[in-house]
Amino acid sequence: MVLMWRKCRCGVTVFVRTSHTVLCLGVAVSLLVKKTALRTALVEFQDPAYGLSYLFVLLFSLAMYFLACLVDPGYLPLQNGTWSRVPNNNSDEEHGDEEEGMADETRALDRTNRQRPCDYCEIRQPMRSKHCEECNQCVRKYDHHCPWLDVCVGERNHKFFWIFLLSMSVLILWSLHITRTAMVHELLWSDWFSSNVVFLIDLAILLPSGFVVGGLVSFHTYLMVRGLTTWEVVSRERISYLKKLDDDHNPFNEGCMHNVLHFLASMNTRHWESIYSRRVNVKQAGIV
Repeated sequence: MVLMWRKCRCGVTVFVRTSHTVLCLGVAVSLLVKKTALRTALVEFQDPAYGLSYLFVLLFSLAMYFLACLVDPGYLPLQNGTWSRVPNNNSDEEHGDEEEGMADETRALDRTNRQRPCDYCEIRQPMRSKHCEECNQCVRKYDHHCPWLDVCVGERNHKFFWIFLLSMSVLILWSLHITRTAMVHELLWSDWFSSNVVFLIDLAILLPSGFVVGGLVSFHTYLMVRGLTTWEVVSRERISYLKKLDDDHNPFNEGCMHNVLHFLASMNTRHWESIYSRRVNVKQAGIV
């Protein structure tokens, strides 16, 4: 069963990532084949800087896409070849929580280090981690499982995902401009359609993609500046370390500049428990 699941996931992954690559390259090739500003600049070599700049943005966006796909999002590691299992002892502190139900995040919250047991992996999750049922692993600073990457977005690859969205937004806007200016005007509708059918296909790809990517890059820019994750925004009322705080209180907000700097420049995972403890009165939060 596990082997079949892995083969299925592998097939989906190859299909998704191949589809993205084909769509990106297909639009670019169509703009090079037809009479466009890109063809004039690159193929006819009238403005090579313009054409090479477009190709750079295209290749850069693809590179960021595959970095976001292939970089470990922050899967919780194995210890000595096995998962770090939740201790199974009879202490009053942990046993009471187990009796009340480990599925309840608030009751299962460890009273000492605020690490929540995962019901699937049976490991202690660091704060801001969550189990992804698609990947079947726990992810540090879990944001969401992206179907277009077919991988989780977490602490280690979130910045690459954001850079990919930003570069893809630039590429889509640039491609839309080239497509719009290249459309041919004809007197007859049939002649107009015949002359512009390739551009219409490009528009059918670019316009909905532009709305989706533009919305995502705006939302994830907001998350980056505020020091939040999609999971925390969407499920705040169900997250044990957030739901008893005031709605406008974000314990992980270190200021816009620090949030952006850590998001884009940090290469290591952070100890969110200590950051949380410095900004929250634990007693008032109802955790101890």
